[in-house]
Amino acid sequence: MIEIVIRKAEKKDLPAIQKLLSTYFLDIEGLKPEDFVMAENEGKVVGCAALIRNRSGEKTVMELHSIAVHPNLRGKGIGTRLMEYLINTVDFPQAPGDPAHELYVRTTAPSFFEKLGFIKMEDAEKLLLWEDCRNCEHFGKCAQHSMKYFRVS
Repeated sequence: MIEIVIRKAEKKDLPAIQKLLSTYFLDIEGLKPEDFVMAENEGKVVGCAALIRNRSGEKTVMELHSIAVHPNLRGKGIGTRLMEYLINTVDFPQAPGDPAHELYVRTTAPSFFEKLGFIKMEDAEKLLLWEDCRNCEHFGKCAQHSMKYFRVS
């Protein structure tokens, strides 16, 4: 396993994050540097992931977003370490009616998240959470799988 350091991103990290995300045609629209954590190896960014708070009706939901690992380093545990870091450090919303300890992700790699304890969601549940899914012309044939994780405190 390669030696990596995981840390919260800073404003100066934005170009490196954008470059890595562009490798997978992911954008950073609507995300801020402080939404990200980064994996570094010898001072170079080798992975990143964002954790964002989304509004879903009256609820605040926590969503993993824009997860990427340098293509030459996939399969080395970097993505797993990023996800474990976020899962273990997330500050869940505590407002009445908010899903107390649930984390969500939309992904094209469901088996990766299943290994971390995420479970696939039903379409009806997906429609309740994401307005962009409700309005999407590709909803019935979407390549993204919606998944959730429930952390027991």
